[in-house]
This record gives sequence, structure tokens and C-alpha cells, in this order.
Amino acid sequence: MAVAVLRPLDAPPAELAPVTALLLAPEPLCAALRGRAGAGSSGGGGGGGGGGGLVLAVRPAGRGGAQAVLLSAVALEAAGRRGAELWLRGALLRRLGLAAGRRVAVWPLRRPPPLAWVLLAAAAGGGGGGRPAGGAVLARRGEALPGAGPGPGPLVLEARPALQGLLGSGTRVALAAPPPPPGGGVASWRRPAAPPLVSRFAAGPRAAEGPRLKAAPPGGGAGGGAEVWVSRRGLLALGLFHGEWVRVRAEGEARQHLAALLARPPAWEYPRAARRKPPDGTALLAPALAFNLGCDPAGGGLLCLQRYEGKAGAAEGKGSQSLLSVPPFAKELHLEIVCSPAYSARGVYDRILYKHFETPRLVQEGDILCVPTFGHAEFLDVNADKFLRWPELYFKVRKILGMVEGEQSEGYLADTQNTSLYLVGSTNSAVPSAPAYNSHEFWSSLSPAGLSDVVKDLCDALRPHLNSQATTLSRVGSVLLSGPSGSGKLMAVRAVCSCLNLHLFKVDCVSLCGDTSGATEEKIQVAFAQAQQFRPCVLLLKDIELLGRDRDMLGEDARVIATLRQLLLDRDPALSHPVLVIGTTCRPQDVPTDVQTAFLHEVKMEALSEEQRRSMLSVLTASLPLGKEVNLAKLARRTAGFVLGDFCALLSHSSRAACTRIQALSFPGGLSEEVERDFCTAGFPVLEEDFSVALDQLHDAHSQAVGAPKIPSVSWQDVGGLHEVKKEILDTIQLPLEHPELLSLGLCRSGLLLYGPPGTGKTLLAKAVATTCTMTFLSVKGPELINMYVGQSEENVRNVFARARAAAPCIIFFDELDSLAPNRGRSGDSGGVMDRVVSQLLAELDGLHSSREVFVIGATNRPDLLDPALLRPGRFDKLVYVGINEDRESQLQVLSAVTRKFKLDPSVNLSSILEKCPAQLTGADIYALCSDAMMCAVKRKVEWIEEGLDTESSALILTMEDFLQAAARLQPSVSEQELLRYRHIQQKFAAC
Repeated sequence: MAVAVLRPLDAPPAELAPVTALLLAPEPLCAALRGRAGAGSSGGGGGGGGGGGLVLAVRPAGRGGAQAVLLSAVALEAAGRRGAELWLRGALLRRLGLAAGRRVAVWPLRRPPPLAWVLLAAAAGGGGGGRPAGGAVLARRGEALPGAGPGPGPLVLEARPALQGLLGSGTRVALAAPPPPPGGGVASWRRPAAPPLVSRFAAGPRAAEGPRLKAAPPGGGAGGGAEVWVSRRGLLALGLFHGEWVRVRAEGEARQHLAALLARPPAWEYPRAARRKPPDGTALLAPALAFNLGCDPAGGGLLCLQRYEGKAGAAEGKGSQSLLSVPPFAKELHLEIVCSPAYSARGVYDRILYKHFETPRLVQEGDILCVPTFGHAEFLDVNADKFLRWPELYFKVRKILGMVEGEQSEGYLADTQNTSLYLVGSTNSAVPSAPAYNSHEFWSSLSPAGLSDVVKDLCDALRPHLNSQATTLSRVGSVLLSGPSGSGKLMAVRAVCSCLNLHLFKVDCVSLCGDTSGATEEKIQVAFAQAQQFRPCVLLLKDIELLGRDRDMLGEDARVIATLRQLLLDRDPALSHPVLVIGTTCRPQDVPTDVQTAFLHEVKMEALSEEQRRSMLSVLTASLPLGKEVNLAKLARRTAGFVLGDFCALLSHSSRAACTRIQALSFPGGLSEEVERDFCTAGFPVLEEDFSVALDQLHDAHSQAVGAPKIPSVSWQDVGGLHEVKKEILDTIQLPLEHPELLSLGLCRSGLLLYGPPGTGKTLLAKAVATTCTMTFLSVKGPELINMYVGQSEENVRNVFARARAAAPCIIFFDELDSLAPNRGRSGDSGGVMDRVVSQLLAELDGLHSSREVFVIGATNRPDLLDPALLRPGRFDKLVYVGINEDRESQLQVLSAVTRKFKLDPSVNLSSILEKCPAQLTGADIYALCSDAMMCAVKRKVEWIEEGLDTESSALILTMEDFLQAAARLQPSVSEQELLRYRHIQQKFAAC
């Protein structure tokens, strides 16, 4: 891999193909690149130029996780050059989001992956949108192929199996309608009526729409962290120059700061995605500058800009200036290191500081400086025990001395050539929020998708305790945060610390548990004392339910609880920088009551709604190349009950499924390490079938672990007959889901009781309803909720409804309901367990009216044994009788539904089979008939295989003789007496 500098190719040679890049490099580098490429990439698409054609992979330098783009290139030896230069046409630079002068990593591909199938956009006139003429060419999804004339060729809408590769004679080509232009066409740009940022000399003191303040893209501009990034149009509207020094002030704040005004560089745009680009009226600030200006990290604000004239208060209009004013250099810079749990304040970081100040950096007294540590071995030597990721070192500017004694300036430039740096001690201070190096947008967000409400609640609870004037707050600011495992509690706390500019000191409560109460007490006190060293900070106590319990986790430890309460309740008013405490738990019911009441606030992470799941999936998959058929809204509906950890596992499993699919289809004989490396460089999309495989794996794992809900795969085609029953069920469940606005008063039924003889299809009906309405299905057998321990049975009932609310819209199906909710007072158990279970079930059913997307379906063979309170309106208020199939027409529908997946002999007549059967059959009886017929066919096939008359590979065919043998042995499961009793029960409950 080599590093090259991008150059615009304004006047390309005539013999150079339109989409070919030009690589100028020293002779050894050219020879190395050609040697690695070999002969496998000589057909990479329009080379020319002396036999130096090869296929290069290009991506921005320092962006190891970015998707590389494949380019056809010609390598030319350039004598006297120390480094490589990659020359691209301006149109290609703009299309890929690259800027001239940017450093990119390049390496050759020996075997670019051939494309098996591409989807091209047909030309508007109906022609010219097919396969390009000539040999194999490089095709990239989202990019146009080279055209036969001067213009571009057809657009590549989709490619398989890779995102980019060689389109040749073996590639299947499909045509589709061209996509509509974004926004309905290209609108001409007009100069805004008011500039997006206020500039005193350019537009006068007029108010503007407030820009959102966000972390600026990393860059080594002249300000070295003190930069304001605006769009090129915004720079034009301001009337300022790129790289000019300006005074910046946040509206409502008195402090001004010098900053370099820069035009935003374009973002790397391959594969092309619908990224949310900041509008032209938005300024992006580096986190350190936003902090030093007093801006809210999570909010927006108005910025006031003023041209820097050299000295504060210099008058305007005293003649013209040919040179822009630049801040003076500092002679001495005195810094204090800020104490932080991310690094040791006693370490020696001379080399890191020297490297940082090799580039001139702007400093002002009172500023907080952020110094990156990525790649410095010196940092590892000092912080080997606490290293998790590359953090930033924070320093506070204590004093600055200028070159001229007595001369004052708003800000100074400091570098290793002109400035002497002194580290004069340590201090405590709030720090700016800074994302981890090379982190994903989701993990560094101040308002993570799906967790923004929790972050807001935590900020609202803790922000008053940061006010030094709040003398009435006598207790430590503390919050108990509860939520399921993997729901993102730690991430929400990190976002809160970034929003409030606080340090995060995380302590796992497992490490605080000692052999004795005294040892645990001492460890807790040490943890709080350590947090005082990093104030203002948040002390995060992970799994706080472990504290205050005996070693056997059965009793409470009063000594530890008393110590923890004292530390949480007593606040030292003399401290200017507070220590806030957040305790997290997955089991709030296990937290001792005295510990729980010591926290001022409690925040519970609720189950994600469908919209929250969709937004979380959208952000998590932003950098993942997805197939065009992937529908995130549909995927969000299928992932009811998922939390953040589940979505991360889903993406991991789906990527693994994509690798397995590609290896099975494209490389059935296996692939070498070199081919695999080239294929991964080209990139491959994750398809909808990969997500389906991953979802099935996760649902199976969850069902085995905790009984998670699952959407069944039963359609109405599997249910024969029962048309009236289907209609009544759909009117009760489907109507409120499809038209919630018509039932805004809340007068909708959420309980449905199916009763009737056994084997009539009550469970099958409930599953078909869940599939039709795209609802998760939670099947509960009555006896499995009963437990021998006191109170556990009621808790099991509560957990069932809690899981259903988390997976809404959901159907809870109680099978054998009579065993779970018998008539109270007649159960006969000594402890009254069943009476308490019935009472708990009634309370949960009454609470369903607040959640309109949870429905309960019960099934029983004995409705006369149920407690009468269950059948009143508002609970199981809709009773549906599911009877047997007495007429031959309905029986024929059931038989057709059961045998629709069988391979039947042409001589099979289903009506004739039913004529040989008893008159009254349930669905289970017809299923038994087909099962017996299948066994007859299997026995016959086994005999034929043993005699050599048939083979195992041939299909199993059911004949008329198989069904007749099964019908001769069939006995109805419901007798005449039982059927008569069920008719009496139906008449009894007909008025319900």
C-alpha cells in the first residue's frame, strides 16, 4: 500500500481513456505496483499509455474503515519524485467527494472480481442503455459506465455479487427505468437574501438563522482546532476568504475567540449514500472551540463573526490591506493538565505535545486544548493499565507571554519554533466532548437514535446540580438507570457526559464486592474518593444491584447499604465541581430498597417503538452497503422487542450470512487468500435474504434463552373453512391496527376467547392472525406459568405482559386458559396460589387499555370452568365458538389446506375420500387422516426401494389407496355426547 497526493487532471492526454486515472510515481514504486498487480488486471478498462494499465483501490489516507473505490489507472515513472501523485479528472474528484491535495492510500488489485449481474438505467429515449461496447470495463454501483461518445453511459443501479468489479461478456445485464433526479431536478442557486452567519463588515448586524454546532471534520488547518467550517456558498455569502482569521462570539456570550474560517472539504462519498449534509447556513465548530465559546454541545446557536484586524478595537476603513491579519506568536505558553480518568495526570507527554505543536496552534488564556494521542507509544507506556481507546489529552491554558513585553493580544499562535512550553501542574475542569478516534457516527452522537429521550431525561435530572448557585440542593445528584441488558445504558451515559462536558469514571460493582462487609465498604469509599479527583465527573456504578447483598445474594448487608446511602445523600457544599452518580441495573427489583430510595431520580429505559427501531437501524447501517431491496421500515417491524445489542448482533450475523452466501454461490470450490482480499476490497452488499437468515438465527436464540416473541409463518391458506370465525377475529384485532384514528376514544376490544372442542384449529387461527397483521406472537401454556415459590407465579404473569408490551404490536395467546384461571375459591390449593394468579391476570388485562397494540387471545375446551370475572366486558369480552366441520364443503376446504404441500397422484379425489370418512370431523381428525396416508406412502416406498423398484431421490407421491386405507382406520375424536355438551355451552355463552 502506498500513499499518493491527489491532483486535478485539467488537460488529460488524448490517448487516455475518459475514466482512467494517471499515477505518477518513482520507478521503484511503479515496479512494485505492477508486480503486485501482475497480469490479472491488464483488462481493467481502457488503459492505454504504454502498457502500464492496472486496477487501483483508492481510499482516503487514515480512513481504514472506509470503502475503497476501484479505478482503472496508468502508472508512469516520474524521475526525481519522492512521492506518488494520482491525477484524476475534476468531474471524478467531485463525484467521489475528493479534494485536490488530499492524501489517499492506493494499492493494486491482482484479480478484480467479475460481476455476474448488473442492473442498468435505460436511457430516456429507449436506447443506448445496454452493455457498453468493447472489452471488460470497471463498473461501480451508483456510477455511470463510460459512454461511447463524449457523454457518460448508462447508470449502474445494482451489481452482484460485489459493489464494483469487471463488467464483461459473462455478465448478465438487466435494464430498468432511470431514477428520478433528486428534488425533482437541478435548481439554480441564488444568493441568499441574508447571509447565514453575521459579519459586521459584510452585511451589518442583522440576525440570521442559528446554525447547528457540530464537531468539525478532523483537519490540520491554520487554527489547529480553532476553526469554523462553512460551505463554499456560505463563505461567498459572508464575503470572507478561505483561511482568514475572524473573531467568533456565540450569541448571549461575552467571550470572543479567534478562529480560522475555512471552507468545508467534501466528504468521502463512496458508496454513495443519502447523507444528511449541513445546509449552507450552518457552521461546524471543532469541539474545543465550541466549548471555549460556551456553546451548548447538543444544541444550536447564533454565531457573530467579525474580521480580525490585528489589534482589538482597530477601526475599519483606514485604507486597504494587501495581507490578511494573523495573530502574533507566543514566547511562552504555560499549561496545566486536566485530571481525567482516561489517562494519568502524572505522566510525561513531552513528545505528544511536541508533535502537536509542530503545527502552529491558536491559544487564548483560559482555553481548554485537546491533544490527540493516536499512535503515540509514549501514551501506552504511562497508561497501559487503563488503555481502552485512544483518548485526547486535555490541557488548560494558564498564562501566555507575547514576543513583545507588555503587548497584549486576544490570541496567540504557538509552535515549537517560536514558543517555549511549560507544564505547571494539574487542575480540575470541565472538558469538551470529543468522539473517539475513527468511531462510527452512532457511537459518538450526542443524541443517539432511539436513545435521545433517555439522554434528555438524564440531562434534565443532572443539569441543576452543575449550577454553583444551587445551594438548596443538599444531596448528591444521582440517578438510578434501569433497562434490559444490551439496551444502551452505558452509551446513554456517555452521551450525557458529552452533553454536559463531564468526565466519565466507570466502576463495575463486581470489583467492589469484597470477602467481608468491611472490605466492600472500603472499596466503595475508595471509588468515591477517586471520583473526587476527576470532578466534575459522573461516577457510573455498573450493576448496582450487587451492592448491599450478602455473598449468597439472599439477604441484605446493612453496613454496606448504610455506607452507600451516606455517600449518595451527603453533598459537600464547598466543592465547586460536583461529582454526580449514576447507577445502572438490569434487575431493578433486586436493588435493595434503602439503596433505591437513596437515588434522587429514577429513569427507566422503555422498549423501543417501531419508529425508534427504524431510526436506529438507519444510523447503524449508514456505512453498510445495502441491497436496493432492503426495506428498513419492514425490518423495524420484524424486530419488535429488539434493543441496541440485538441490532449490533443482527448486523454482525447478516454480514456473516452475506459472506456465506457469496462464498457458496460465487466461489463454490473455495477461494484463496488473495482472491478473498481483492473481493473484500471491492465490497459487497448485504441483501434482504441475509437479514432474514440473521433474524431467524437471533429469534431462535432468543426463544431458547428467554422465550422471546416471534412472528409465526402461518397464513390463511393453512386454515381451511371457519370463514365466520376469521371475520370476527379480524374485526376485533385488525381494525384497531389499521384505523387507530377511528377508535381514538379507546373503546376497542383487546381480549378474545376461542372455545370449542379440541382439535378445531384454535391455536392455528391465532397464529394466522399474527402473521396476517404482522404482529409478534407470544404463546403461553397455562401450566408453565405456575411455580412452587410464593409470588413467582404472579411474577411470571407480569413478565409475560411486559415482554408483550416490549414487542408491540403483539398477540399473547393463552392456551389451556382454564388451567391458568380457574374459578376462584374452588381451586383447592392450600396457599391460594391459583386465586392470586387469577387476580394478577385480571389486573394485567385491565391495564391493556393504555396499550392499544397488545391483544390477548385465550383458548379453552372448558369455558364453564373459567372464573366469571374474566368474561366481563373489557377483558375476554369477545367469545368466539370454534366448532367442528359438519358439512362436506368445509371439510373439503380443510383437507385441501392440509394437502396443498403434498404431491398427490392424479387419481386422488379428495371429495371421494371424505365420503369414506365419518360425518363429523375436526381439523385434527383430517390432519390425522393425512398423516396416516403419508405413513402408508412411506412404507410402500421403503418396500419398493428394498426390492430395487424405486430410488430415494424420487419424490414421495400419495395415491388414492393410501387415503382409503387411512380413512378406514379413522375414528372421530369428538363423540356425539361431547358434541352435544359443547352445543349447550355455546348456547349458554351466546349472549356474551
